[in-house]
Amino acid sequence: MRQLALRGCVAAAVVFLGSLALAQPLVRVLLAERGAVEVVLDGPHRGAIDGRAFATPFALTWPVTAIGDRLVVDGHEIGRQLELAPDQGEVRWDGVRYRGRLRLVARAGSVIVINVVGLEDYLRGVVPAEMQATWPLEALRAQAVAARTYTLAKLSPNAPYDVCATSDCQMYRGIDVEHPRTDQAVSDTVGEVLTYRGAYARTYYHADSGGVIASSAEVWGGSIPYLSAFQDVASDGPHRHWNVQLEPALVARHLAAAGYTVGNVRQVRVLATSESGRVQRLEVTGSAGRVVLEGLDARTQVRAWGLKSTRFRMAGDLLVRGEGWGHGVGMSQYGARALALAGYSYGQVLGFYYPDTQLQRIALVAER
Repeated sequence: MRQLALRGCVAAAVVFLGSLALAQPLVRVLLAERGAVEVVLDGPHRGAIDGRAFATPFALTWPVTAIGDRLVVDGHEIGRQLELAPDQGEVRWDGVRYRGRLRLVARAGSVIVINVVGLEDYLRGVVPAEMQATWPLEALRAQAVAARTYTLAKLSPNAPYDVCATSDCQMYRGIDVEHPRTDQAVSDTVGEVLTYRGAYARTYYHADSGGVIASSAEVWGGSIPYLSAFQDVASDGPHRHWNVQLEPALVARHLAAAGYTVGNVRQVRVLATSESGRVQRLEVTGSAGRVVLEGLDARTQVRAWGLKSTRFRMAGDLLVRGEGWGHGVGMSQYGARALALAGYSYGQVLGFYYPDTQLQRIALVAER
């Protein structure tokens, strides 16, 4: 594993290249899938039903449900897809304000709610949701570049949406979380991305590594050269060390939901760990038997049990002592904060966590 002591030339790990022209993309963010939704437009707005455009001078509330693959408004089937956008200002849904427009799509009796928004406006709602706005600007700038690159790598025109709005992708909370300092971090780095061999880098990130960054291979099974395991920088985040007393009933319930029956849970044992010290194989013993969990099954279970990461050990039959929060791959956000406080620039922070990638600016022009 790479050691921090070997990172003296970190500034050279990221090379800033010239600009490339690229139309600013629109990002399709999955907000939710519900049986019924209500969208509020406070003034004149426009939209389209299955591509047929319309406009209204009125402020309206749109109550929308679905029957099969057809949307229903006020008891009338209108089509499969409805788009709504204000002439000025923002759109409100579920108590949250969003830039851009909302796209509602019927699917199997549910309504899929998608925010279609320009990339840089989208990032204004991501960076403060992922990192505290009071943190050093260099850390916020590193977060902006990582989030921008992650998003561009996820754009998929043939899929119904590009990213979700939760930690399963990256957190996004719309206009209400926007902050002048994170807005500045986004604008200071506008168009800047990390690339590797001409393609967008996979800029995964997490809250706290627990002291050791994980490789992509040990977590997801695919080896990516710039996502290797190495010793992380020391940080004083609240998730670096934690303890959890497992609840036997909770563990049994989640095991049963996955098809495993062990009865009353009595003991959890760690059978194998990865190169970064993360659990790869677990044994759960109960009154009715035992089960061995590994890989994705193990990660899914420990997350359901309320553990912050898979970097942990058992200090008793059901007492867990753990370190870090998240999958551990790529940039540690608390590590980025520590580096920024130590005087590292955002380019150096990115170079530390994504070695051998290149920092490149794409010139964003009018939205498509």
